[in-house]
Order: sequence, then C-alpha cells, then structure tokens
Amino acid sequence: MRATLPLLLALLAGPALAGDASAPAADSRPTLSRVDYQCAAGIRLSVAYPPPELADAVPIRVIWQGKRYRLVPAASASGARYASRQLEWCSRGDEGMLSRYRGKALARDCRPLADGSR
Repeated sequence: MRATLPLLLALLAGPALAGDASAPAADSRPTLSRVDYQCAAGIRLSVAYPPPELADAVPIRVIWQGKRYRLVPAASASGARYASRQLEWCSRGDEGMLSRYRGKALARDCRPLADGSR
C-alpha cells in the first residue's frame, strides 16, 4: 500500500504539472468596454459591451440604479437590442434607451458621456 500511494499521487498530478494543453484558460471571457451614459431626466447608467466581432454572441452588462444586469443579444428591426427577463436595452448609433422587458421606458435619450467610449 505504501508503494502505491506515491505512484497514485504522481499519476493524478501528472497532467497538471505537465501543463495540459487541453485545459481551458483560467479566464477566457472577452474583455468588455464600458460606456457611461447620460439620459433624459438626469438618469445615468453604464453599459459594458463585448468586442464588435462578438457582439452577436456575448451578453452585455448594464449597471442601473446600483444593480448589475446581464442582457443577451436579441432580434431587432434596426440598431442593436439586448434583453433579459427584467430589462431591455435598445441602441441605434450613439443613442440608447433602457426599458422594462417589453414594457415601460426607464431611461430615454441616453447618450455617451464625453469620456465614455465604445
């Protein structure tokens, strides 16, 4: 039994010590670019966007009223649309609007702040 324990430990640790190439990277999530928006009625919110080449596949992050929301890409007649069970973010060009999912508008006429970038 004593002889098999070191062998068993060596076999279990082998791939980890050898740098197993098939193991996924520790953090393979794309880097998101944050844009801060100023909306009508003095409302502010932030949206973190994925790189353009991943925009149709990677969710955005919306920070509104101190809470974070994850919205996935959704079908849109024009512009971009992202939705969750609670919220919907629609944008065209530099303007955007936040609303309850298929409901009341929460933040209209949202425009990037001067120091925000997309």
